[in-house]
Amino acid sequence: MNSIFRKYFIAILLSLFVSNIYSQNEEDALRYATNEVNGSARFTGMGGAFSALGGDLSAITLNPAGVTTFSTNQLSGTFSFYSVGNNSNYFDTRQNSDYTSFDDAILNVDQLGIVWVYKSNVDDWNKLAFGFNYNRTADYGNYLKIKGTNANGNSVVNYFVDNAQGIGLGDIKVGTGEDIDYVYQWLGENSSFQAQQAFLGYQAYIINPVDDTDDNNTAYTPNATYTNVQHISKISSIGNKGNAEFSFGGTYKNKLQLGISLDLISIDYKENNSIYETGYHPTSELKSLKFNNYLRVEGSGVQIKLGGIYKFDNKFRLSFAFHSPQWLEIDEYLKQNIHTEFNGYSPVDVSPNVENSFAPYKIITPSKMIVGISKVFGKTGLISVDYGYQDYSNLRFKEKNIEADSDYFDAVNQLMRDNFQGVHSLNVGGELKLSELSLRAGGFITTSPYKNTEDLYAYKGYSLGAGYNFGGISMDLAWQSGQTTQSRTLTGLPDQAKTKLYKNKFLLGFRYNF
Repeated sequence: MNSIFRKYFIAILLSLFVSNIYSQNEEDALRYATNEVNGSARFTGMGGAFSALGGDLSAITLNPAGVTTFSTNQLSGTFSFYSVGNNSNYFDTRQNSDYTSFDDAILNVDQLGIVWVYKSNVDDWNKLAFGFNYNRTADYGNYLKIKGTNANGNSVVNYFVDNAQGIGLGDIKVGTGEDIDYVYQWLGENSSFQAQQAFLGYQAYIINPVDDTDDNNTAYTPNATYTNVQHISKISSIGNKGNAEFSFGGTYKNKLQLGISLDLISIDYKENNSIYETGYHPTSELKSLKFNNYLRVEGSGVQIKLGGIYKFDNKFRLSFAFHSPQWLEIDEYLKQNIHTEFNGYSPVDVSPNVENSFAPYKIITPSKMIVGISKVFGKTGLISVDYGYQDYSNLRFKEKNIEADSDYFDAVNQLMRDNFQGVHSLNVGGELKLSELSLRAGGFITTSPYKNTEDLYAYKGYSLGAGYNFGGISMDLAWQSGQTTQSRTLTGLPDQAKTKLYKNKFLLGFRYNF
């Protein structure tokens, strides 16, 4: 994203909804809208280039017509683990961090499904097939560390000062018979999230009222003196996005394969976000602060897919698939606490044992088109190529009910409409068969959704794989390596870090024909 758009974007967001750390932005939209090259070990080993091939349960994710390519019933499952390496850049300070999925689970289920095939002689329909498949379409596990000195003079202190303006002092005090939990929850239910942030800042002695003797005071100043401050941000996340797909298809005159699927989408995302700030002037009362936010996201949605495969002969195939928008509904929950240290008196902890529940909202992703071509070389191997297009300028937030801020969503949607573009994807894969042994390789690339950058959220990588048929049961192995560049807005700040992410994934799969 270019600097002009970034400054404009941040200014709009802060002016519209300065109180909400987790105001939905383009980072959230891209996280929940984007799918990775995930699926069965065979699918992943060939770079996900399967829309014209079918014959693999994860291929149905691309093209539901692939359900009719199976010659027998099949049950398959794939398990994985992965590692992520990050290199962040925040005001020219670089910081490395890494994550492995073994930190949270022994193995992940990437794919699990079954297909039933029925012979048919009704009106030239030679075959009918039904399939169910779960496909893990995105991994959210990561640990990101960002470190540097903010050269713009921005401080988390300003976040609390800005939120406190206009909030009555009497509302953010803890009265007789009250405690931190009670007041924080009361403010969330009866006032606003902005008032809760003012409460945290006041109780942690980050801000001072202009007149501390007047409960009607609504003006506040910072309890810190600084020019540039140092930040250390640590963001730990777990979770995934998955599709449960119900597919049906048929083959007409052994040439044309048609299919349709209904996808039920689930999103599970948890984030532990901590920012530590220090580097104030020696005369400042406030010495340091640590602001922690625990975000929990639950999402669900639906999508419809249509597809076809035409076999010119037994070796050459051409395919087309259409994916409707994903209609996603998102619920967010947040817990917060803050720790402050001072020059001259004891540290303070403010830790309300309260989880905020925000108004649910919707994300509507762009529709997608995929065309594919494949060539089968008898019993010796095959090669397949897929091309996809998705216009991210059509990515949208939408309020679910009147509690959501429609003006805010309108502004974010307009910014995405103006600054996002169509995304092109290319997947290439091949398989070489040596009797019962199969060797596989693939590559993939997806362009950036941003108009003014070539690398931000673009994704590229390659994969290798192998499979062995034991007779009725096959075992598959795959390794995938990918990289992308992402942006991350720091908690309570308008500033972003740029992060290069490197991911390695290892998969083990089984297929049983019956």
